[in-house]
Amino acid sequence: MALAVCLGVFTALPGLWLALTLATNQVPNGGWIAAALAVAAWGLLAWRALTHSATLTPDTLVIRNILATRQVPLADITEVGFRRGRLTVICTHAAAASERLTVSAVSLRSSRWSGLRSDADAIADAITGAAALPPLPSRREIISRNWAWIMLLAAAVCFGLGLYYGPLQTGNASLSFASRMLGTMLYVYGAGMLSFAFRIIRDHQSKRTRRAAADEGN
Repeated sequence: MALAVCLGVFTALPGLWLALTLATNQVPNGGWIAAALAVAAWGLLAWRALTHSATLTPDTLVIRNILATRQVPLADITEVGFRRGRLTVICTHAAAASERLTVSAVSLRSSRWSGLRSDADAIADAITGAAALPPLPSRREIISRNWAWIMLLAAAVCFGLGLYYGPLQTGNASLSFASRMLGTMLYVYGAGMLSFAFRIIRDHQSKRTRRAAADEGN
């Protein structure tokens, strides 16, 4: 959904340019024409973003991304892994060079940093098994639980300072514009880091819960 909203911004900019061009050339209803085209383009891209997927059939992997849909025979898949947190598939077609395909629908999200096994790992294992490839190695933890707590504390400090010097000082003329802008930047950055650190801590807690459940089962 967030991607669909962002795509609205990217389609609005060329739509605005088209509206200005049509208005300059005195085209009747140029603004409405540009708006209709921009909304149509956004609707198509947003629908593709909301419906992107990876479908595994008995002999084919169907990758549906925003701009294209690919059908990859399982016999052509030579490697499955993750690149920048997204599932990637490397395939070869006869004597052609290897091709790397990104599966946008399958992302590790915060588990990329915490090492928590997620649905993305299960999907990668399913594709690997169907393609008769060796099992993927376990992913290692990049940010530990202690570092996640340190990040959470630092993010809370940035968020507090940004809130005080940014939004809360909007009408304060005694504070310089640069200080207010810096406060706003700290506020936005701190809010994003709070969410990021919280998700990693949550993942580590899930890892401990799963480990405890496995120990009890044994």
